[in-house]
This record gives sequence, C-alpha cells and structure tokens, in this order.
Amino acid sequence: MELWKKQRRILIAFGIFLAFMFFCTLVSRAVYASKLPQVTAETPRRMALNHTVNAEGIVHQGREYAVTALSGLRVRTVYASVGDHVTGETLLFDLDLEDLKQKIQEKELEIKKLQLQIASMEQNRSLDAQKQQTESTRAQEDYARAEQKAGEALQRAREDLEDAQDAYDDHKDSQAGRTSDEARRAAQAAYDAWAGQEASLRTAMEQAKAAYGQAQEAWEQAEEEVKKLENPDPAQPPGAGDADRLEAAKAAAQEAEDACKRAEQAQEDAKAAYEAHTASPVPKPDYSEEDAGQSAWEEKKASLKDAVEEAERAVADAERSQADQLLDAGRKVADSGLPADADSSLEVSRLELSALQTELAAYRKVQDASGQVYPEAEGIVTRIQVSPGERVGDGAAVVYADLSSPMQFQVSLTREQKKYVNQGDAVSLKLGSASVKDLTVDYVAENEMNPELYDARVFLPDQVGTIGQSGSFEVEAQSETFSCCIPLNALYEDASHRTFVYIVSERSGILGTELAAEMVYVKVLDQNDTYAAIEEGVISRETELIVGSTEPLEDRAVIRYKEQ
Repeated sequence: MELWKKQRRILIAFGIFLAFMFFCTLVSRAVYASKLPQVTAETPRRMALNHTVNAEGIVHQGREYAVTALSGLRVRTVYASVGDHVTGETLLFDLDLEDLKQKIQEKELEIKKLQLQIASMEQNRSLDAQKQQTESTRAQEDYARAEQKAGEALQRAREDLEDAQDAYDDHKDSQAGRTSDEARRAAQAAYDAWAGQEASLRTAMEQAKAAYGQAQEAWEQAEEEVKKLENPDPAQPPGAGDADRLEAAKAAAQEAEDACKRAEQAQEDAKAAYEAHTASPVPKPDYSEEDAGQSAWEEKKASLKDAVEEAERAVADAERSQADQLLDAGRKVADSGLPADADSSLEVSRLELSALQTELAAYRKVQDASGQVYPEAEGIVTRIQVSPGERVGDGAAVVYADLSSPMQFQVSLTREQKKYVNQGDAVSLKLGSASVKDLTVDYVAENEMNPELYDARVFLPDQVGTIGQSGSFEVEAQSETFSCCIPLNALYEDASHRTFVYIVSERSGILGTELAAEMVYVKVLDQNDTYAAIEEGVISRETELIVGSTEPLEDRAVIRYKEQ
C-alpha cells in the first residue's frame, strides 16, 4: 500500500511537470510569433494591363513651301518678315541687278572660253582619229608580214624535220646483218671443242713419242746385256749359271724389242690421229669487224635521232615564235582600233558648256524679272534665310506655311512609350484650355537624329490649333491578357538590377512547421503603374506572393500572416 501511494505521488508530480512544460511551450510560441514579421499575401491574377501614355508637343504647320533663288547672287532688299501673311503678289526680296549683270557677263565669258576649248579639242580629236587610222593600217600590214614570215620559218622547220626523219628511217632500214648471239655461241663452242681435242691429241702424241724413246733405250740396254753375256771376259772363269743368265737376258731383250715395236706403233698411231685432226682445223671465231660496223651504225643512228629531235624542237620553237609574233601583232592591231586616248574631257567640256548655258538662261530669267522674288501661293512666312547685302546660299531663301493644309500636333515618344502607341490609335489632345477628342495617331516613325526617340503626328481639324501652340498628348492602350499578374509593390530589385519576389513557403522548425519568405527571381513581361505581368514557371496561379510586410524581409525569414 505504501509503495502504491508513493508511485501515485510520483505520477501526479510528473503530470504536473508535463502540464507546466506544455503551458511554457504555448507561452513561448506566442511570444515568438508576436515578434515575427506580419505579411499580406495574394495569388497572381489573369488580366490585361491598361497603359496611359502622356507626352508634351507643339502644333506645326501642315505643309511648307520653300522659295529659292540662284545661289551666289547678292540680295538688295528683304521685304518680308517671319509671321507675315503673303500671297502670290507679295514681294519677298529682290536681288542686286548690277551684281546680276556682272554674273551674266562672267557666265558669257566662261561660255566663250569653253566653246574655244571645245573647238580645239574637237580638232585634236579629228587629228587623233586620222593618226589612229594610219596606225591601224600599219598594224594590219605588220600583222600580215609577221604572219607570212612566221609561216615561212615554220614551213622550213617542218621541211627540215621531214628530211631528218627520212634520213633516220633510211639508216634504220640499211642496218647490216649481224651474227646472232646463238650462232656466236655455237661457233665458239665448236672452236673450243676442236682446240681442246687438238691439245689432247698433241699431248697424247708427245707422250707416245716419249714412251717409244724409253722403250728403245730399254731394248738397247737388253741387247748390250745379251752381247755381254755372249762374250764373257776371258780373264774370268765361266760360271755355273752363265747359260741361264744368257737365256734370261735374251728373253728380256726379246720382250724389250716387242715393247719398243708396240711403242713405235703407238707413236705412229698418235701422230696419225693428231695429223688427221689438224688436217681439218676449225677457225677461231672473230667478230671484231662485224662489231665495229655495228658500233658505227649505232653511232650514226644516234646522230640521226638527235638531228630529228633537234628538228622537232626547231618546229616547236617556230610554232611558238609564230604564235608570239601573231599575238603581238594582233594586240597592236587591236590597240590601234581603240581611241588614241581614253579621254572623256571633250564630253565633260560639252556637259559643262550645257550647264553654263543653263545657268546663263536662269540668270537672264532673273534679270527679265528685274531680280524680284515672289511666293507661289498664299501662306505665313516661317523662316527667312537671306539678308540684305549677303549672297544667296544653297537651299531655301524663304519658307512659308501653307494655310490651306491642316495643322499637325507633333510629339516625341520614348522607346518605352512607343510600345503602346501605334498608327491609327485613338488620341486625346489638350491645347491650352481646349480639349480635342476623337482624333487618331496619323504617323509614327523613328526620329532621324535620335534612334531612342520616335516622332508621332496628329492631323488637327480645320480651325483647331495655331502654329507654335503647345499642348499634351494622351493615348490609352490595353495589353494582351497575361496569366500571371501581380501587384507592382510585390516586386523587388537586387544590386544587380535583377527582379525578384517573395513567396510564402513552409519549413520545419524547433516549434514545428513554420511559414517562411522565399526569394524567387522572375522575368517581367509588362507593367503599368499598379500591376506587373511576369513569366510563368516558378510562379503559378496558386503561388502566394507577399504583397505587404510589417518589417523588411530576407530570404528564408520566418513570417506569419497579418491578422485581419
């Protein structure tokens, strides 16, 4: 029982601790949340953006006329002033007649000099033409002579080539007979066989002769031995074997005699064989004269071949020479057909004369008008570019506005403004205290002086506006419909001028799931004073964008919704 009571007290104490910790957590979360930035969030809208373009401008005349006069003439009197109303009978300014008379005299003198120059140039051109004709005739004659000479030289070279070729061909046909190598080898083999046999027979004969001499000498020695035994020395007593030795010596002598006869016969046979062989000798082959003749024939053939090749080169040289000579002569003929001098000075002088005569006629027309200058129509003088005593320059001397054409209101637009203004758009004008509606933009084009600006014009109704009057220009335009439009105050820009927004995201924290501001870079497609259209992608129609915050935000900063 005591143990159970003790456990119960421990459980109660632990429960109280848990309740206290839960209470502290709630208090901590409430304190933590109270210090977080409070934000307002919206989802993107699908909408079109309205744009209003305002610009300041000035009323200009609708059409201007320029009054010109011959440049270089001195102005005597200027009668008109800027802003004057003029008609076709209003004298604008007049010119100094004495100065005009001097100009006319100068032009007449220039014309006279130029006429003399032209006459001289025409005469020279005629002489040049005659010279050219002579040169052309001579060039054609030279061409004919060159053609004839070159043709003759080429013909001679071709004839020499033909002669050299004939001599070469005749020599080839006259080649002497030559023993073939096979026949030469056979003759040499026959001679070598005969000479070899002759040497063998001579050796055999000499050997048989030597053998006969030796046999004869042996026979003579055997006979001496017989004679010696048959006639013993009386001083010597007869021996018991003398008779046997005598018979043996006689037998040896007979045998030596027989051998000598055989050797003699062998000698005679060897001699007869040698004499029979040498009686039909085989001559030793000798082709030296034949080879010498062949060598001489080959040398002459080579010489004749060189002559043919030399003649061929001579023909080729003659052909090239003919071509070069005819080309050179032909060029001279062609050159002789061109003008002696590619000179257009005569034509230029004639044009200058025509221009001077035109100028003289213009000066005389001004003289006939007593130097007085009038406008062609009714209008208001807007610019005067001449002064008394000064000479008239190039361009307009006087400019006046045509009162019969409508006035124009002109403004300059920036490139950004031009995106929302097009020809044909409705426009409202405010000129002074008056408002003019139901007008259209009649002209929009890039400014010629500044490509960053555009000129826009609005034609004004009759009796509306005065030249130089200032006013304002207003055009309202609506963009295409964009799927993702957000309030302009939801956009931010970093140090690199990149545009970004803050969106509401969730993350896990110490106290559980928390809301955080996440920075996301976006691309702005269009914007007006209140809304911006951004490219869909990371941002969708369901994304909550932070459009307001009680404190400055940072990426991944913990936030809470602002209480409504």
